[in-house]
Amino acid sequence: MQKFIVELVSVFTPRDLPEEYQQFVDFKANIENKEVKETDKIAVLRVKDTTSYHILFLDDYKSMDEIDKEVEETLDGQIYNFNIRKILEGHING
Repeated sequence: MQKFIVELVSVFTPRDLPEEYQQFVDFKANIENKEVKETDKIAVLRVKDTTSYHILFLDDYKSMDEIDKEVEETLDGQIYNFNIRKILEGHING
């Protein structure tokens, strides 16, 4: 069965986060019982051809494998795009 394609909207800090994504960040922080810091790197993902968004607090991940696992389990999706994978890896390892 084909997985949903997951795209990267962008990576933001809380200060730069557009208001339209704030509710998704607040929701994810609430479920994870996380206090969002000004230095946090927040990736906003979108399931292609939908209005579904998923938030990743990139400082909480050690590898792309962890992100892949979350995307697969929570979204039944996959990040297919090589450039998006490299961008996320850069933020995790940078």
